[in-house]
Amino acid sequence: MSSYLGDKVTGLDSFYGGIGGTSYIKTNTEYKGSNGTQFGGGISYDGHVIDASAGPGRPPKVSEVEAEVCKVITNPVANGYYPVYTDLKRGHTGYCAWHSYGTCGGVPVQFGFFFDLTGDAGCDPESPYSQSQGLAALANVSGHEISEAVTDPRNGGWWDASGAENSDKCAWTFSGSGVKIGGKDWKIQGNFSNAASLAGTGYDKKGCIDR
Repeated sequence: MSSYLGDKVTGLDSFYGGIGGTSYIKTNTEYKGSNGTQFGGGISYDGHVIDASAGPGRPPKVSEVEAEVCKVITNPVANGYYPVYTDLKRGHTGYCAWHSYGTCGGVPVQFGFFFDLTGDAGCDPESPYSQSQGLAALANVSGHEISEAVTDPRNGGWWDASGAENSDKCAWTFSGSGVKIGGKDWKIQGNFSNAASLAGTGYDKKGCIDR
C-alpha cells in the first residue's frame, strides 16, 4: 500500500463516507432492476481495511478480486459493495477500474477493482480542486463504478442496447462545476438519465447529469 500514503486513504474515506444521500448519487435513482427494486440514494460506509500482503503483479481476474474481498471481509453485508484499491499500475491495460459481483460464504456481494492511477494521464480527470492527482483520478472512477454498482448490481439492472451502463454513457464528460461530496468539491463525471435525454437536457444536452 505504499502508493496510498498522503491523502488517498483519508480522501477515499471522505468520498465514501459522504456520498450517501448526495445529489450526485441520486442521479442513479431513475432505474429499476429486473426484480423491480429501485435505488433510493442511501449509502452507509463502514470504513476501510488494509491488507498489507503482496498485491497482484498483473491485472487480476474477477475471481481473484472476489477471493480478496472474501478473505478480508469476514462478515459481509448482503449486496454490500467492496471496492479494492491496489498499488498495481495500469500499464497498457485499456481501463482504469471495473465492478463485478460474486458471493462470500453464500452471501451475495459486489466489488470493484482499481489500479494505482498516480501519474496516469489516461485516467486523469485533471481536477482543479485540492486533492492530489492520484486521489482525484481514483475518485472520478470510483464515482463511475459505484454508480454502476447500484444501477446494474448483478447483471440484472440497467444498460442500453449496446451494453453500456449508465456511467459508461457519460464517461469522461464533466459539467464544469464541482460535485459536492463529504463537504468537498470533486471533479466527477456524470451519469446518464433517460428522462434528461428525452428532454434534451443535462450538462451535455444529451442526458448526462451529475446532480
